[in-house]
Amino acid sequence: MTMTALQIETDPMIQQQLQQLTALNDAHLRQVLDYSKAMLDKLFPLEHGSHQQVKSYVVYYQHLLAFFADGQSTGLKNPAQFVALCGSKEQPQTLLFNDGTRHLEISLCRHSDRGNQASAGIEDIQLQLSGDEWFSLVRGTVVTTQKQCRSGACYTHKAGGDYRLN
Repeated sequence: MTMTALQIETDPMIQQQLQQLTALNDAHLRQVLDYSKAMLDKLFPLEHGSHQQVKSYVVYYQHLLAFFADGQSTGLKNPAQFVALCGSKEQPQTLLFNDGTRHLEISLCRHSDRGNQASAGIEDIQLQLSGDEWFSLVRGTVVTTQKQCRSGACYTHKAGGDYRLN
């Protein structure tokens, strides 16, 4: 017996199950984002506070500023770790960090399913494994497809000009 879309929409038991699945998926995504932000705190710590509480990121001159809900802001403990961005300084789409051996990229998009659930609009956090291989902390997968930013020079160095990955 197959059910029609109308039967699925009107069946209270199916609706309850779908709501429970949605709640589980949302809870899982929040947990994954929390773990990913904890990794940010370890690799690229803020001077004060945690990436967990950041509401937005802004690039001010050559510095990354993290803003909290109470309006206070802070920078990175090691400002040199922030190296580049994509998009505008006021509303960056991508933030690129380097810990001396590899890059880490934060993708921001408040309009995506993931981004609108994360306090800072984080869509994804990807850690460079080697060359063009990146690991998505949020998706839990290796990403080998070249993004336009990674294949060219669409990153803007924090001091201006192009930034290319090595």
